[in-house]
Amino acid sequence: MINTKPTKLHIKNIKQYKNLLEKWDMWDFAYFDGNDYYFLTLYDHMLKGISGYLILDYEGNVLPFEKAEVPATALNRFNTMIHGAMQEMVPQMLKNMDPYKEVVSLLTQHKSDLIWRDPELASSIEKVIRYTTHALGISKRTEDIVNTLGHLQNIATKEQGYFNNEILNEMRNECIKYNVMMYEYGLNEFELMDDYEKIIKNLNEKPSDIPSSAQKKIIALLTASIQSNKGALTKTMKVFEDEFKEMNVHIDHANLEQSFDKKMERSRVKAFEEKIGPKIRNPK
Repeated sequence: MINTKPTKLHIKNIKQYKNLLEKWDMWDFAYFDGNDYYFLTLYDHMLKGISGYLILDYEGNVLPFEKAEVPATALNRFNTMIHGAMQEMVPQMLKNMDPYKEVVSLLTQHKSDLIWRDPELASSIEKVIRYTTHALGISKRTEDIVNTLGHLQNIATKEQGYFNNEILNEMRNECIKYNVMMYEYGLNEFELMDDYEKIIKNLNEKPSDIPSSAQKKIIALLTASIQSNKGALTKTMKVFEDEFKEMNVHIDHANLEQSFDKKMERSRVKAFEEKIGPKIRNPK
């Protein structure tokens, strides 16, 4: 574990670049590029929020601006991915999957009766069962991704006191894996919309030996899925598409991993140019 506490030189230089009404915080982990360790100091203005960054080496020296770009970007990417895991992935991991389980259970239990009454319904029922069964695994797959990111964070911040490009790339791959999974889920749900409607119509219009309580439950669950898809899921998918459009990246459905990787790289460049770079106080 390297020393992550600011030295006297760190503090001296941090205060030199501090402005009035600002607080400073030197992060307690570093980025290691294979040669040296680099720390990020964040300046927080009492009224304006985050107002500046300063990149220092292990001894506490201030880097010239051109040498600060790589560590500044790396440190911000690390923090952003961990923040994203907490804000987006953890809620998904804890999502109640009972409605999905009920859909699979009820359709499986009453599949024969539904198909007997309407043979054309077979493909829709099979598709809903197959896709919903796959969706049931999202919570566990998300948990695995969160645990991997948490493990990498622990190595960097608790065991070593720093991360390198290898850890950063592992984290990036896990984030891409999550985004691909959620995007594919959205595509699958949109594809199921017609199938949901067919099953609901059948249950509403044709006589059945299926217990009334089961019919009502299936209709309620599938109706809730349709409403969710038209509301929250549509907004989520639009965010995905808007981000790709903003980065001028084509979504290749045959290679989503590569598409998301390209989008993340262009987002990194854009973030530095527009948000990080202008706030770096290292001398040019």
